[in-house]
Amino acid sequence: MKILKALCVIFITLSVSAQAETVMNLSYLDVPIQKIGRFMELHEQVTNMALGEKRTLQGQWVFSHYYGSGPTIVVQDNYANANDAINDDPWVHIGEKWQAADEEERKEMGAIVQEYQSFWNGHTDEMRTIDWENNHIVNSELAESGAWDTYFILVIGKYNTSGNQGEMGQAYHDWVTKPSVEAGISMAGNFSFHLTGSGSDVMVANGYKSMHDFATGLENATSGSAEARQKFWSLVEGDHEDQIYIHQGHIVNGKFVRAKSE
Repeated sequence: MKILKALCVIFITLSVSAQAETVMNLSYLDVPIQKIGRFMELHEQVTNMALGEKRTLQGQWVFSHYYGSGPTIVVQDNYANANDAINDDPWVHIGEKWQAADEEERKEMGAIVQEYQSFWNGHTDEMRTIDWENNHIVNSELAESGAWDTYFILVIGKYNTSGNQGEMGQAYHDWVTKPSVEAGISMAGNFSFHLTGSGSDVMVANGYKSMHDFATGLENATSGSAEARQKFWSLVEGDHEDQIYIHQGHIVNGKFVRAKSE
């Protein structure tokens, strides 16, 4: 088992190093809709217990499902590289806090963690590579408006291709994402590539302040670059999947913070 894990680490590291990209791990959870509020309460508590200088985690975003078929919760963990993603220990600081706690505090911590862990039963994981410098674009004005702290909309598209996935992702970026971000319709957008787990070759993501802005973005897409649009669809193979998520919270300055209304 140790040899298999070592070979897996070597394979993933070589794959990512060749592309000079960072890694995000996506965890998909089937949390009952009526229990999402409770899950988020526990996630905030456990995540803040788990954060600290011994972690390799660079950031985290949590989303709940709004439209389409699929898991109700997505947890996106960002890492500098594949080794950091594989070797990150989310329990190291929780263990330290447990050791320093008295009996009553340990009982309370144990109950919180046990209930939280129950939501993770049957979850799946996917690791993807992403070049935040070249394949991600942000509208700086919207980014500075505080919109990232709200219940913004994240629209995901998942596609497979028999051609070059880099060209496919760039074509969508040029057709939809860049014009929308530059026009101030969407907050940000990017595309990523599948690395491990079950997932599509190319995943595109675009963030909007509201459903109204998303609808405006759909209208804008029809008038985007015809050349980029044609190239993108020429590279698509098979069915594709679309999802809409709502932002529920993310890590800010070393602390997980829940989303809030504007």
